[in-house]
Amino acid sequence: MSKSARRYQQEHKAHEPKQKWENSRVEFVQFNPLRPMNQKQRTYMELITNKDIVIATGLPGTSKTYLAVAMAADLLRTNKINQIVLCRPNVSNSPSLGMWKGSMEEKCMTWLVPVLSVLRERMGTAAVEIAIKNQEVVFQPLETIKGLSLKDAWLIVDEAEDVSIEDMQKIITRTGENCKLILAGDIGQSELKEYSGLTWFKNLTEKHGLDDMIGVIDFNSINDIVRSETTKRIVAAMQKEKRGNLETIASY
Repeated sequence: MSKSARRYQQEHKAHEPKQKWENSRVEFVQFNPLRPMNQKQRTYMELITNKDIVIATGLPGTSKTYLAVAMAADLLRTNKINQIVLCRPNVSNSPSLGMWKGSMEEKCMTWLVPVLSVLRERMGTAAVEIAIKNQEVVFQPLETIKGLSLKDAWLIVDEAEDVSIEDMQKIITRTGENCKLILAGDIGQSELKEYSGLTWFKNLTEKHGLDDMIGVIDFNSINDIVRSETTKRIVAAMQKEKRGNLETIASY
């Protein structure tokens, strides 16, 4: 065998593991497609596919964040996007945040554990660790969002109900070519109340007819909850209690 033939054979063999890895990534998505559990989820997934920006509000346990992260993971896994950027506001009712070790970024990464578990489910633990190391999956603190410019990426903002109006104005202008922005949150649980940036942006979209590029969906029914029957019954009880309190106040 000539030297050139041996060299070709060696180079071909060197590429085989990488090619097999690439094929396995594509095959996983093909044979394990993400399926909606109800019509509201189907509509949500269609909005994410067809719109540049999606606002998803509503009750807990409805997979607002899960579906967005899982769809992004599948695209990253098959090289259709280059990056997933995760963001969450630094708002907490608990005094324990200051007791956590590390920088603010490290503390907020702890908050993102549920999101990382979705990534691991769709990509595998090793692939997620590599993606984080290569800056293909990153956490972007709100404090540094202003200078961010994205291309071929998805920006997913979890707990968006606690993003201020000022920060929301920065977030919604970050996306560039082949980008998606998903804002997921439960406005009813907002610590900011009427000053929530998610409420402001949702109202802006509806007021100025921006629905050609921005999708809005509200998981506002108890039947939208898919996390568990226990979660569904607890949320139903909380809603009933809240209505009862409002009726009591109104009677005075």
